[in-house]
Amino acid sequence: MALDGSFGSETSASAGASGTAGSALFALMSFAFVGAVLAAGMGASALWGDGGYWAVGIFAAAAVALIAGVRLLRGGAAPVAGGMCIATDTLTGAFFLGIPGAIFASGHDGLAYGLGLGAGGLLMQLVVAPRFARSGAVSLPDLIRRRFPGRVVSLLTLAIITVSMTALLIGGLTAAGLVGMRLLGLDFATATVAAALGVLLCFVVRGTGGTATVNGLLYALLLLALLLPVVMLSAQWYGLPVPQLAYANSLWQLQGMEENLLEQDLADPAYLTPMMTAFLSLSPINFVGLILGLATGVAVLPSLLSVPLAGTSARNARHTALWGLGFVVLVLTLAPAVATHARQAIATLIADRTAAGDLPAWVFTYGKLGLVQVCGQAVSTASMAAQSCAALPDAGTALRLQDIAVDPDIAALALPEIAGLNGALTGLVAIAVMAAVIVTAHALLGVIADAVGLGSSSSAAAQPRGLRLASYAVAASVIAAGTVLATLRFGSIAEIASWGVVIAAAGLFPVVVAALWFRRANTWGALAGMIVGTGALAAYVAAQHYFPVPFFEATAPLSRGGVSGLEYFNELKAAWLDAEPGAAREAAWEALNVHARSVADWWGIRGPATVLLALPLGFLALMIVSLVTPRPETAP
Repeated sequence: MALDGSFGSETSASAGASGTAGSALFALMSFAFVGAVLAAGMGASALWGDGGYWAVGIFAAAAVALIAGVRLLRGGAAPVAGGMCIATDTLTGAFFLGIPGAIFASGHDGLAYGLGLGAGGLLMQLVVAPRFARSGAVSLPDLIRRRFPGRVVSLLTLAIITVSMTALLIGGLTAAGLVGMRLLGLDFATATVAAALGVLLCFVVRGTGGTATVNGLLYALLLLALLLPVVMLSAQWYGLPVPQLAYANSLWQLQGMEENLLEQDLADPAYLTPMMTAFLSLSPINFVGLILGLATGVAVLPSLLSVPLAGTSARNARHTALWGLGFVVLVLTLAPAVATHARQAIATLIADRTAAGDLPAWVFTYGKLGLVQVCGQAVSTASMAAQSCAALPDAGTALRLQDIAVDPDIAALALPEIAGLNGALTGLVAIAVMAAVIVTAHALLGVIADAVGLGSSSSAAAQPRGLRLASYAVAASVIAAGTVLATLRFGSIAEIASWGVVIAAAGLFPVVVAALWFRRANTWGALAGMIVGTGALAAYVAAQHYFPVPFFEATAPLSRGGVSGLEYFNELKAAWLDAEPGAAREAAWEALNVHARSVADWWGIRGPATVLLALPLGFLALMIVSLVTPRPETAP
């Protein structure tokens, strides 16, 4: 039963969606026109791979979105179109590039990101989507306002949503910055600022409302961009045009190649991360914790609980979420193949005993951007590569695996060039990522505007002028903050984006589940759940990173360091206390701090896996406080 009266007429919803589609298509096609002009200004066909990709790719995205809009407005395939929208907003440009990059860098452990997103889609379909649709809410902030009225709850919701959505925006802008570097040859900061301006323009044109029409069919572009290169490579290398099947062959062949490289002293065991060896970068508890954090965060992600699931029946919402899960899983099953094919192509290069001066062109293309290093240097020519490698103390005639360092975040983007395919495929991937970042960021900003109380209108024109300008100001502020942080590149794309999802999990998952399933939950309980969940996450992470020495001293029995870790800590502390004031004392403190940071944890829990602590505490606080305070006046 709905928490309020009615949801609104079908006619007005269709009109709003039509306006949103038209505005978004106008923005996309205008951007394509500008790209075409720039490409024409560059002139030479050699530059087609930079400027021309923008025009053709964005025109293709606009055409696909137009077809989607017509079909959706006719009501022909609402669950399918809604599922595509959910898939696009789940993957975004950040996870689209980030997950293959994580698998490329960490092998088995990188699979946790994909498993978490898939599990989150399933959790949404089973637990959240049907009840959310029945609640009558049009967004997650609206659900919390209706179910747990109160200014403090609204402010806490706003704070959690803002931090969570900003982290996701940072991940998206980082991905867009990398793409801009490759397409336009810009430095990372300039490319990121350009992408941020595109995000703001899209938000201004589209308003704060519905995104299903355009976002839905962008999924087709994302799938095509990832599918084409891996299908071509799978067919070319293994005679299997199904990447998910050829992946097994690629995996075993890669393992054999890397073992041969080790035997021939062409790879350093300390550098090599075997694809099939588990728990090298993540311990088992952190692997499980990352999956749990992503799953519970995706299930209540504010940017997903909106247009496709609002104002529909529970049955339709369940089907929409199920389609979304299927579409997400389809892309996620391609990510391991992307990572494995990229690593296999690089391993083949080393196995052929390629000299530094004979490296393929893609090494120098990305080297001049600082995204590939040869022998510890970013090189742009063969002569620079040869000089860099000749300067090594153990230089040989052939390159070793550790001599080529590729930024993992470009694995999906650069795969066609790394594997020797047509460079146009790189342009297709780049356009898909850029379009996804610009368009899906609209949902992130729209949720923040809704949480502020600036409404959720279907188009910019439908909002009062004052609210519209206020929403632009909020969006510009968030984008500016996200751009500044994105230019710092303080982590991989997958890591940054996963923090956004994990923050939503710690602060919102207990509250949303209680709002939909626990009639006894009240405003006081919701406050307690939010404060304890987010507080536990923030306090634990801050203590590990900024106060590791006192944190370890207070909780040493819970640390994975054990007795040996405590004994070494005491030795370092005694050395620090005995050191003379000045440089010696500072060096002793730094050594103590570094060791404390390595062992300051509870049962080995680190990073996003902290939700293993935050979620139970948040649920417990919500239930206890709700049960000892008066019953809510309204409940679903």
